[in-house]
Amino acid sequence: MTRMQRSLILMFLVLGLALCSMAFTGKAMAAGSLSQGAQGSAVTKVQQVLNNRGYWCGSADGVFGASTRKAVVRFQQDNGISTTGTVGPLTNKALGISTTSVSRGGSMGGSRTMSMVATGYDNSYKSNYPFFGQPSFIGLPLARGIIATDPDVIPMGTRLYVEGYGEAIAADQGNAIQGNRIDLFFDSHGEAMNWGMRTVNVTLM
Repeated sequence: MTRMQRSLILMFLVLGLALCSMAFTGKAMAAGSLSQGAQGSAVTKVQQVLNNRGYWCGSADGVFGASTRKAVVRFQQDNGISTTGTVGPLTNKALGISTTSVSRGGSMGGSRTMSMVATGYDNSYKSNYPFFGQPSFIGLPLARGIIATDPDVIPMGTRLYVEGYGEAIAADQGNAIQGNRIDLFFDSHGEAMNWGMRTVNVTLM
């Protein structure tokens, strides 16, 4: 083997190692980021913020699909962020989304319980104006177990247990539902009125 051949082999080995290193670094950088195919409450939060800022991505359903990716790319273009279509630290910061979990009246990790003021609503025109006839905020049909929350307190898609009501999912929002308040969906106007306004313990699952 000539010196030139040995040099070429060595050069290809070094190039191969460099490419492997770049691929590994790219995966490491992507850890903790949201990209197409991701699901969950973190995706729902991103979708809500994008929609509120005029980057429509469809219903905030917690599924990072093609529409969400297109909205992310448009947002990144308008804010001078590399148009990867992936929501990482820079995009989260520009969106105003904190990636740090904060405990509000319970322990970190696992389930936690907080005291909240709960009211009742139903799908009647009087109770659900101006959203009469529409599904919940994230697109689920209105039915018992759907509740409205302040997404800054309980993110959309969160599953929970409400004292005196049962298992539920945070899937709706309302102008009056701010802070430690929730609105519980009932199948009839009478049930919603009978519930009234109560202070209950809410356990996030």
